[in-house]
Amino acid sequence: MQPNLRFCPYCGASVASTQAFCSMCGALLSEEAAGHTLSPGQEAGNKPPEGTTSGTTQIASPMATPPPPPPPTPDSHASLSPPQTPAAFSAPGQGYRPPLAPTPAGQMSSSPPPYARPQKGSGRGVIAGLGCGMLLVILLIVVVCGALSVGGYLLLRNLASTASSLSHTSSTSGDNALHSNTPTPTSIPTRTFPINGTLTYASITITVVNAQLAASFPEDLSPTNGAAILRLSLKEKNPLNGSPLYSYHDVARLILPDQSSVAPSNLQYGGSPSPNSDRTNWLDFEVPATLDVSRTILRLGTSSEAQMDIPLQEKPNLSKYQPRTTSFTNARTTYAGMQWTVTAATVSWSDNGQQAGSGKRFLTLSFRVDNQSQRDIGFNPVDFMRLQVGSDRFPPVRNTLATTAKAQTTNYTGEVIFIIPEGTTSCTVIMMRNELVPNSNDTQIALQLS
Repeated sequence: MQPNLRFCPYCGASVASTQAFCSMCGALLSEEAAGHTLSPGQEAGNKPPEGTTSGTTQIASPMATPPPPPPPTPDSHASLSPPQTPAAFSAPGQGYRPPLAPTPAGQMSSSPPPYARPQKGSGRGVIAGLGCGMLLVILLIVVVCGALSVGGYLLLRNLASTASSLSHTSSTSGDNALHSNTPTPTSIPTRTFPINGTLTYASITITVVNAQLAASFPEDLSPTNGAAILRLSLKEKNPLNGSPLYSYHDVARLILPDQSSVAPSNLQYGGSPSPNSDRTNWLDFEVPATLDVSRTILRLGTSSEAQMDIPLQEKPNLSKYQPRTTSFTNARTTYAGMQWTVTAATVSWSDNGQQAGSGKRFLTLSFRVDNQSQRDIGFNPVDFMRLQVGSDRFPPVRNTLATTAKAQTTNYTGEVIFIIPEGTTSCTVIMMRNELVPNSNDTQIALQLS
C-alpha cells in the first residue's frame, strides 16, 4: 500500500506523512502540517471532486491566503533568490495545494531555521559562502606567490646580470693587464744550462753553478719588460773576518748578445756573505724568451771597478781572473841593519774585500826579514817603502809586517800590498833612507813579474 502523502508548504514537494523534514528543501514540517495528507490514490495535479471529503485529508478553504514568505535572515547572501511561492499557486495543471493554517501561540513555529530554509541553487550558495572567505585567502596566496615569484625572478636576473657584468669586467681587466703588463709566454719550458765557473770578486769566491731559463719562478713577480726569467744559481765563500760592502743590484749585470745590459730583477741575497761563511744564492734577470744563453755574460763590478766577465757556458775559461803569483829566490837587500827578501809577488783583482779600480790591480809582496843585530829595530814600511813602475812610485795601501823586529830574530814574515797599473810585468821595490829608521840607507829590489 502506498503511504499517505502531503505537500511541503514551502516548496510544494510531496512528502510522506511520517517525514519531519522536507526531502526537497529541508524545511521543518510541523505536526499540524502533517495532518494535511492525501489519500493513497490522490496525487498532486488530481484535484479532488468539489464538495467531497476524505476521511484522511482535510481541505482548507480555496480562498485561504498563502502564508507570507519568510523574512530574509542576516546571514543570507544578496545573490540568493527569494523563497519560492507555495505550491498551491505554482505551475498550472498541478492542482490546488492548501496552505498550512497559522500556528497558534505557544506551539512550535513552522518557520524553518536558517540552515533549513529553501534557497535557489543551494549547492552554489555553499560554494559562494566559502568563496567569500576562502577565495579571498586563495587570491591573497596567489597574489603573494606571484609577487614573490616575479620578485625572485627579477632578483635572480639582476644578480645573474651583475655577476655576468662583474665577470666580464674582471675578464676584460685581466686580459688588458695580461696584454699590457704580462707579456711572459706561459709556453716556455724551464731549461737548465750547467756553467760551473769560479772567480774571486772583492775577495769573495763566487761560483756560477748553472743558469735556468723559464717563464717565471715562484719568488718572482710577473715580468713587465722581458718575456722570460734567467736565473743564475751561485755558491759563495767569504774567507775574511769581515764582509765586503757591495750590492748585486749595483755590481751584477747580464750582458745580452746585442751588448745591452740588464740589472737583476730579483735576488735571494743582495750583499756579500757573512764573515768566514759559505752560502748559496741566486740572481734573476728579465730576458727575451728566445735568448741564446750561451752568448750571454754575467759581468761583476761597477764601471769604476775592474770588471770581470763570466760567459754563461759550461766550464768557461776564467783563468785570467785568478791571482797570478811569481816566486823569487834571490830578490833581497840589506836595509837598516836587517836583511829583506821578497819571496813572492802576487797580482790579483781584489784584496781584503776591495775590488781593484778600473785598469788597476793589486800587487802583494811577501817579505821575509832577518834581524841578526843585537838590538830590536822598529819600522813601518809605509814610511820608507815605495813601488816604482816606470816613472811612477806608489806607496803601500796595506801591510802586515810588524813595526818591531826583535834582536836575533830570523824568518820574520809579512806582506806589503800596492796598487799597480793593469798589465805591469816589472817593478822595483824602493827602500828610502828615513830618519825614523836608524842606520837606514837608500836601496832597492828589482822584480820581474810573470
